[in-house]
Amino acid sequence: MWSAAAAAAAGAASREWLAHAQAPGAPAEGLFRHGVASGDPLADRLILWTRVTPADLRAPAAIDVVWRLASDARLEAVVARGSVRTSAERDFTVKVDVGGLEPGRTYYYAFDAAGQRSPVGRSKTLPAGAVDRVRMALVCCSNYPSGFFNVYRSVANRADLDVVVHVGDYIYEFENGRYGDGSGLLRIPEPRKEAVTLGDYRIRYATYRSDPDLQEAHRQHPFIAVWDDHELANDAWSGGATNHNPAQGEGDWAVRQAAAYRAYLEWLPVREATVPGIRLYRSFRFGGLMDLVMLDTRGLRDKQVTTPAALGDPTRSILGAAQEAWLFDQLRSSTGAGTAWRVLGQQVLFSRMTPPGWPVLSNDSWDGYPSARDRVLDCLAAERVKDVAILSGDFHSSWALDVPRDPWRQYQASSGEGSLAVELLAPAISSPPLFSTPDRKQQEPLLRTFLPHLKFLEGDSRGYVLIDISQKRIQADWYFVPTVLERTAAETRAAGFVCERGTSHLVPA
Repeated sequence: MWSAAAAAAAGAASREWLAHAQAPGAPAEGLFRHGVASGDPLADRLILWTRVTPADLRAPAAIDVVWRLASDARLEAVVARGSVRTSAERDFTVKVDVGGLEPGRTYYYAFDAAGQRSPVGRSKTLPAGAVDRVRMALVCCSNYPSGFFNVYRSVANRADLDVVVHVGDYIYEFENGRYGDGSGLLRIPEPRKEAVTLGDYRIRYATYRSDPDLQEAHRQHPFIAVWDDHELANDAWSGGATNHNPAQGEGDWAVRQAAAYRAYLEWLPVREATVPGIRLYRSFRFGGLMDLVMLDTRGLRDKQVTTPAALGDPTRSILGAAQEAWLFDQLRSSTGAGTAWRVLGQQVLFSRMTPPGWPVLSNDSWDGYPSARDRVLDCLAAERVKDVAILSGDFHSSWALDVPRDPWRQYQASSGEGSLAVELLAPAISSPPLFSTPDRKQQEPLLRTFLPHLKFLEGDSRGYVLIDISQKRIQADWYFVPTVLERTAAETRAAGFVCERGTSHLVPA
């Protein structure tokens, strides 16, 4: 869709800005100003990523980059190596899919170009066979102008993680001041206008990836990531977005969506699909312990609606028909294989939060797609799919819920009878918390009163969820940072909940 000339122009704009603007604490010079990253680990493969900032801003030619992967941090025991060429066609990003690796193994990697060496990254392949434990950090919603990425720093400092699961809003498309003003913190996102074109999105990712705390989280841990709406535009769906207006010069939605998708694939360490169109849904097997199924509830969904008749349309989907069928196949095959746990990584709140007779509280969540949610619950019940945990984000708050079909008529809160799964929702990394306004804060007692399946709710803090999975249980612990207005590595454990295998019921840890 994009011509070579358009891609080169976008790359030139990105390089021009990067020559003059860097975040405090990030490398201001050299080729590897955006660090290194790894992601989408499998038992025998890893994606390695970096970005080369050309020294010559006058439309430089392609750059050859050498990579190496080793079993030691000094990169002496090399197990794989190679070279790759990058250019303005992909914004000088580098992505390598390294195979032939051993399962459950820690590896170290680095890149070399033009006599310069990148930082040394650390990564880990997925385990295979019998697995006793997996530990993950669940994160979402990092808004650059709203504050520092202290949550990423806390995650980077954990040496006990196997993987970081990012469920979206890795960037925000807004112009500075629309959703946070970074002027006082010297965190103004570039370009200063809203990101709309390929060049805009590339520069926006470059701004975020200049942050030293985000760089360190990527350097220390492999990421498994999927987007939410702000990697495209606010309240996006397959055919448009609330924050997309062609009448204001923002062009055709299909062009903008393709640009956002292309920039996401360039800047995130995700394995790229070989089929045409948007395909971010994929699965990861952690031996016999867990299948992690990553879903895209944003790029393929139907448009949000508000009327009862439209909400009740049985054909509406938040996943799209192909992804929905794929999800059901994943659930069946995981159960048939005897895997202990099925974990769904997705964006928006799955559980019911609108009591009977009430207007829908959020048509942007699964409450706005009730038939699609019913089909998922039907699959769990009909196929006897048990031990399911749903990982969510988007709400800038911390939630723990049982997931019954009808919390008000077919569920016992004390025992969990009637629950088909559990849901764990991560707070924001830096975006404004859910209860940051008085009107939102007033909703808290109502939610606690009218949601019998709600086990935990905190909407005032930023943080992450530490998820520890064993054969017998899943434990989720919420960690909060004290501020995002100054850099700090401090954190506090706020709450913990456990789901014992076979119960689909959360109790305090």
